[in-house]
Amino acid sequence: MKKNISIFSFVITIIFFTLIACAQPEQHISGIVTHIIHTKSSIETYLAQHQSNAKPIFVSFWDFDGTILKGDCSEGYQENTTHIYKGLVQLAIEHNLSKFYKPTEYSKFNNYYQHLDTTQGHLAAYTYLTKIFAGQSEQSMIALSTQYFNTTLQHYYFVSSIAIMAKLKENNIGIYIISASPQFFVKGAAPSLNLHPDNIHGIQLKTKAGMLTSTVVHPIPYAQGKTAKLKEIISMLKKSNNTPHVYALAAFGNSYHTDGHFLQYVATQTLPAGKPIAVMINGGSPPALYAGLFQCVSQNQVTGDSKSKITSCK
Repeated sequence: MKKNISIFSFVITIIFFTLIACAQPEQHISGIVTHIIHTKSSIETYLAQHQSNAKPIFVSFWDFDGTILKGDCSEGYQENTTHIYKGLVQLAIEHNLSKFYKPTEYSKFNNYYQHLDTTQGHLAAYTYLTKIFAGQSEQSMIALSTQYFNTTLQHYYFVSSIAIMAKLKENNIGIYIISASPQFFVKGAAPSLNLHPDNIHGIQLKTKAGMLTSTVVHPIPYAQGKTAKLKEIISMLKKSNNTPHVYALAAFGNSYHTDGHFLQYVATQTLPAGKPIAVMINGGSPPALYAGLFQCVSQNQVTGDSKSKITSCK
């Protein structure tokens, strides 16, 4: 059985990267990668001259929905009136994984979710979305998500984001995802992104004997909470690797409201050498608060569609 699973995973991987290879790269990839690698090299040169025994760790931080994945893994995605794919919330409800909603009651959930988002804001809505799965096995939720990513959602990864991530991995720059989707959903992307699940963070519920509770773990990775989570990850890496030399070289997001704060934090760091970069994907023109801080790019191509039109950021 394990052998069959391994063969299946291998075939999926080959198909996935073949689709990427068929698509023409968007124009901003090379410049972003070159900037990041140059900053890494500059820091390594500086440390070799000033602290020869230093063993630096280099990382990048990524939002997920709209940054790596076109659309939203929790809510789904549609273009105008065309439904492209359903979200994991709907899928999980239909699989009878919520004790709050029957398998036929996704519309009931969505109506209240949208009401909550309008009246109380995104944070209240996102935490509610996560908590409706309290009482379920965390591993069951991750298993459902993993299957859906492997069969469907991985075909909607942005080609450019995947290409940049691949280059960063080649140069030993860690990839860390900080998302406002439920953690048990976004962790399902780990196999298709070839990332360790521990590198993927979302809104997390405490567990008891492997079962999800309704208690949310802080910091909640939304807006300023993403910056708090970023700092927590860096502190963890410093402690676990017994080094003060952990450097965030880059940050990627798609929303000034939800990602602007952690992108600003990375962009305004003072590194030993070189400069960090923060990339805003499909975010449009920046508000005054972030003017001049981010590199603005547009992405359209997804891994499952080699014919997507390339667009550029004005």
